[in-house]
Amino acid sequence: MDDIQKSPEQVADEAKQVGEDAVNKAKGLASDAKQVVNDAVTTGRAYAQDAVNEAGKKIRGVKAQATQTADYLSEAIHQDPVKAVLVTAVISSVLTALVLSSLRSDRHYF
Repeated sequence: MDDIQKSPEQVADEAKQVGEDAVNKAKGLASDAKQVVNDAVTTGRAYAQDAVNEAGKKIRGVKAQATQTADYLSEAIHQDPVKAVLVTAVISSVLTALVLSSLRSDRHYF
């Protein structure tokens, strides 16, 4: 049949079918988009969890190193307290000289 000879009922049925097809296509696209978003969220969570785990490992490593250093320094001070006081005095003097030098400098970097 030609499009010109269709009855109003046939045109309405075809229009209804086209509308249903469009709705079904839109539902499929929405479902696909939802799956993409869910995958992105899952991937983002996994990356975030990995980052948190790695940061935790680094923090534990730094804490362990700080504890080792503190133990070593404590033992060194206990073994030779006079030397520890002299080293502390020298380091303090050098740091004080550096701070005073930077305060007196004509060039300020801030």
